[in-house]
Amino acid sequence: MGFFDAMKGSGNSSGKEEVRPSPVREFLGQELFVVDCRGANLYVHENAVVIDKTGGGLWNLGDNNFKVIPFKSIVAVQAKLKSTLLTGYIEFETANSPLSVGSDHAERRSENSVILSGTEERYDQAKEALQYIFDHICK
Repeated sequence: MGFFDAMKGSGNSSGKEEVRPSPVREFLGQELFVVDCRGANLYVHENAVVIDKTGGGLWNLGDNNFKVIPFKSIVAVQAKLKSTLLTGYIEFETANSPLSVGSDHAERRSENSVILSGTEERYDQAKEALQYIFDHICK
Protein backbone atom coordinates (compact mmCIF):
# COMPACT_ATOMS: atom_id res chain seq x y z
CA MET A 1 0.00 0.00 0.00
CA GLY A 2 1.38 3.40 -0.97
CA PHE A 3 1.57 6.48 1.21
CA PHE A 4 -1.43 8.17 -0.38
CA ASP A 5 -3.45 4.94 -0.25
CA ALA A 6 -2.82 4.88 3.49
CA MET A 7 -3.93 8.52 3.77
CA LYS A 8 -7.11 7.80 1.82
CA GLY A 9 -8.18 5.12 4.30
CA SER A 10 -6.94 6.84 7.47
CA GLY A 11 -10.37 8.16 8.47
CA ASN A 12 -11.94 4.72 8.51
CA SER A 13 -11.55 2.89 11.82
CA SER A 14 -12.69 -0.52 10.53
CA GLY A 15 -9.59 -0.91 8.33
CA LYS A 16 -11.77 -1.39 5.21
CA GLU A 17 -11.62 1.45 2.73
CA GLU A 18 -14.80 2.73 1.21
CA VAL A 19 -14.43 3.73 -2.45
CA ARG A 20 -16.41 6.84 -3.25
CA PRO A 21 -19.13 6.55 -5.93
CA SER A 22 -18.35 7.52 -9.49
CA PRO A 23 -18.31 11.31 -9.88
CA VAL A 24 -20.47 10.98 -13.02
CA ARG A 25 -23.03 8.53 -11.64
CA GLU A 26 -25.85 11.08 -12.03
CA PHE A 27 -24.99 11.49 -15.73
CA LEU A 28 -23.95 7.97 -16.81
CA GLY A 29 -25.85 5.86 -14.29
CA GLN A 30 -24.52 3.28 -11.86
CA GLU A 31 -20.93 2.18 -12.42
CA LEU A 32 -20.56 -1.50 -13.38
CA PHE A 33 -16.98 -1.97 -12.16
CA VAL A 34 -14.87 -0.07 -9.63
CA VAL A 35 -11.12 -0.52 -9.22
CA ASP A 36 -9.47 1.29 -6.32
CA CYS A 37 -6.09 2.25 -7.74
CA ARG A 38 -3.08 4.04 -6.31
CA GLY A 39 -3.87 7.76 -6.30
CA ALA A 40 -7.04 7.29 -8.37
CA ASN A 41 -10.15 5.22 -8.92
CA LEU A 42 -11.18 3.58 -12.17
CA TYR A 43 -14.91 3.30 -12.88
CA VAL A 44 -16.40 1.44 -15.81
CA HIS A 45 -19.87 2.52 -16.88
CA GLU A 46 -21.99 1.02 -19.64
CA ASN A 47 -20.32 3.07 -22.42
CA ALA A 48 -17.38 4.87 -20.80
CA VAL A 49 -14.39 4.66 -18.51
CA VAL A 50 -13.94 7.26 -15.76
CA ILE A 51 -10.58 7.97 -14.15
CA ASP A 52 -11.14 9.86 -10.91
CA LYS A 53 -8.03 11.36 -9.32
CA THR A 54 -9.96 13.24 -6.62
CA GLY A 55 -7.99 13.08 -3.40
CA GLY A 56 -5.24 11.02 -5.01
CA GLY A 57 -1.67 12.20 -4.92
CA LEU A 58 -0.09 15.34 -3.57
CA TRP A 59 -1.14 17.65 -6.43
CA ASN A 60 -4.77 16.52 -6.57
CA LEU A 61 -5.72 16.62 -2.87
CA GLY A 62 -9.04 18.43 -2.54
CA ASP A 63 -9.64 18.70 -6.29
CA ASN A 64 -12.62 17.17 -8.03
CA ASN A 65 -10.48 15.90 -10.89
CA PHE A 66 -11.86 13.22 -13.21
CA LYS A 67 -11.77 12.25 -16.87
CA VAL A 68 -14.47 10.47 -18.88
CA ILE A 69 -13.29 8.38 -21.85
CA PRO A 70 -16.11 7.03 -24.04
CA PHE A 71 -15.47 3.50 -25.33
CA LYS A 72 -15.78 4.77 -28.90
CA SER A 73 -12.73 7.01 -28.29
CA ILE A 74 -10.45 4.24 -27.03
CA VAL A 75 -8.11 2.99 -29.76
CA ALA A 76 -5.70 1.01 -27.59
CA VAL A 77 -5.31 -0.28 -24.06
CA GLN A 78 -1.94 -1.00 -22.52
CA ALA A 79 -2.00 -2.96 -19.29
CA LYS A 80 0.29 -4.79 -16.95
CA LEU A 81 -1.87 -6.66 -14.49
CA LYS A 82 0.74 -8.46 -12.46
CA SER A 83 4.48 -8.38 -11.98
CA THR A 84 6.97 -9.55 -9.42
CA LEU A 85 8.91 -6.29 -9.27
CA LEU A 86 6.73 -3.42 -10.48
CA THR A 87 3.15 -2.44 -9.80
CA GLY A 88 0.59 -2.97 -12.52
CA TYR A 89 -1.13 -0.29 -14.56
CA ILE A 90 -3.81 0.32 -17.17
CA GLU A 91 -3.42 3.03 -19.80
CA PHE A 92 -6.01 4.08 -22.38
CA GLU A 93 -4.97 5.61 -25.70
CA THR A 94 -7.50 7.87 -27.40
CA ALA A 95 -7.63 8.97 -31.02
CA ASN A 96 -7.22 12.60 -32.00
CA SER A 97 -8.95 13.97 -28.93
CA PRO A 98 -8.29 17.66 -28.31
CA LEU A 99 -7.25 16.60 -24.80
CA SER A 100 -4.83 13.98 -26.11
CA VAL A 101 -3.27 15.99 -28.95
CA GLY A 102 -0.42 18.29 -28.04
CA SER A 103 3.18 18.46 -27.03
CA ASP A 104 2.91 17.32 -23.42
CA HIS A 105 2.91 13.55 -23.93
CA ALA A 106 3.79 12.82 -20.29
CA GLU A 107 0.75 14.68 -18.97
CA ARG A 108 -1.58 12.97 -21.47
CA ARG A 109 -0.20 9.61 -20.45
CA SER A 110 -0.74 10.25 -16.74
CA GLU A 111 -4.29 11.51 -17.18
CA ASN A 112 -5.28 8.43 -19.24
CA SER A 113 -3.81 5.86 -16.88
CA VAL A 114 -4.10 4.38 -13.42
CA ILE A 115 -1.56 2.51 -11.30
CA LEU A 116 -2.94 -0.65 -9.76
CA SER A 117 -2.35 -1.26 -6.08
CA GLY A 118 -0.55 -4.57 -5.77
CA THR A 119 -3.17 -6.85 -4.25
CA GLU A 120 -4.76 -9.94 -5.78
CA GLU A 121 -8.22 -8.48 -5.23
CA ARG A 122 -7.36 -5.33 -7.18
CA TYR A 123 -5.80 -7.29 -10.03
CA ASP A 124 -8.92 -9.48 -10.22
CA GLN A 125 -11.14 -6.36 -10.26
CA ALA A 126 -9.00 -4.91 -13.06
CA LYS A 127 -9.26 -8.13 -15.09
CA GLU A 128 -13.06 -8.13 -14.83
CA ALA A 129 -13.26 -4.47 -15.82
CA LEU A 130 -10.89 -4.97 -18.76
CA GLN A 131 -12.92 -7.94 -20.00
CA TYR A 132 -16.02 -5.75 -20.13
CA ILE A 133 -14.11 -2.93 -21.86
CA PHE A 134 -12.56 -5.30 -24.44
CA ASP A 135 -15.97 -6.81 -25.18
CA HIS A 136 -17.22 -3.33 -26.10
CA ILE A 137 -14.27 -1.78 -27.92
CA CYS A 138 -13.16 -4.82 -29.96
CA LYS A 139 -16.46 -5.47 -31.70
